[in-house]
Amino acid sequence: MVEAITRPTEMTISLAAVKNNIEVVKATSGADKVFLAVKSNGYGHGLHTMAEAAVAGGVYGLAVAIIDEALALRHQRLTVPILILGISPAEYAELMAVQHIMATVVSIDWLKIAEQHLSGEQRLPVTLGLDTGMGRIGFRERAEVAEAIAFVQAHADKFEYVGLCTHFAESDSSDTRYFEKQLKRWHALTDGLPKPEYYHVANSGAALYHPNEVPHEVIRVGTVIYGIEPSRGELADGHDLMPVLSLRSQMNFVKKLPAGEGISYSHIYTTSEDEWIGTVPIGYGDGWLRSLTGFNVIVDGQYVPIVGQIAMDQLMIRLPHEYPLGTTVTFIGVDGDLENTVEDVAQYAKLAPWEITTGFHERIHRILVD
Repeated sequence: MVEAITRPTEMTISLAAVKNNIEVVKATSGADKVFLAVKSNGYGHGLHTMAEAAVAGGVYGLAVAIIDEALALRHQRLTVPILILGISPAEYAELMAVQHIMATVVSIDWLKIAEQHLSGEQRLPVTLGLDTGMGRIGFRERAEVAEAIAFVQAHADKFEYVGLCTHFAESDSSDTRYFEKQLKRWHALTDGLPKPEYYHVANSGAALYHPNEVPHEVIRVGTVIYGIEPSRGELADGHDLMPVLSLRSQMNFVKKLPAGEGISYSHIYTTSEDEWIGTVPIGYGDGWLRSLTGFNVIVDGQYVPIVGQIAMDQLMIRLPHEYPLGTTVTFIGVDGDLENTVEDVAQYAKLAPWEITTGFHERIHRILVD
């Protein structure tokens, strides 16, 4: 998708906030090495923008979902460790080895196929993924984990055993029973086996709320670095996290409409009196969801509502009076004494905050600030 740098709709990513949040999670968890998940276009904040901010802010490594994201980071000339969290086709083992990209491996069969594709000129760094209760991917039996480690070590000319990991389904809830069950399974699967350099189980929730219960030398986090408190207020008041993302645009058309005029498709909103209506160049084609009709954005330090159905590329807002073209409209961020947070948007849309941010499309221009 084309990045729209010629229109006034833009997202700013605060380097100061990223640095603060990295420091907060390190201090809380006691972690020495932090891997930040920048999958899905950096949780919608921009893959390259967030990777640059994260490395500048002090993360040790980056985590992605697919090979293509890892290659994009290498093309960005980033040399930090990169871990692919998902299953990669084994026939790309040589490509990952050459680019020094860590593969998550979840079966012996994958290793056997990959071994046939590796020349031995570069070793493939391997992290073994364990399923302790997420039910997604990973080894589930200790014997299989031991067999995989033995296979990698027996083919040390082609593989490098660098990591063991799992993922918690519930680490940010006041009900810790399932978390404890998964942790018990982790120990049953791994205790006594050769321990690699990267021995990581802590996601954002575990890093913040269970730092003394899980291995924390290496953590693998996402939402917390983006300034989103994982439990959404259930377990904490924010841990002094700072919002990373701001989203703003400008009015490009302003008109006064008489009473009885319909606004946008299907006329779900009709003016009840003479009303000033501003048009803003952002819509659901950018990831600003149609369900956010009625949400209050901020103009000139005061809330104004989105009126009428949100269109693909534009939306309308009801103004208290006429404003000049180019007046800033804040969707997420601070204006005067008011602030809209990602959490505010998520609650209005009845979604999780990370669903909101990952929905922002690449055509929104992203800028790294401070």
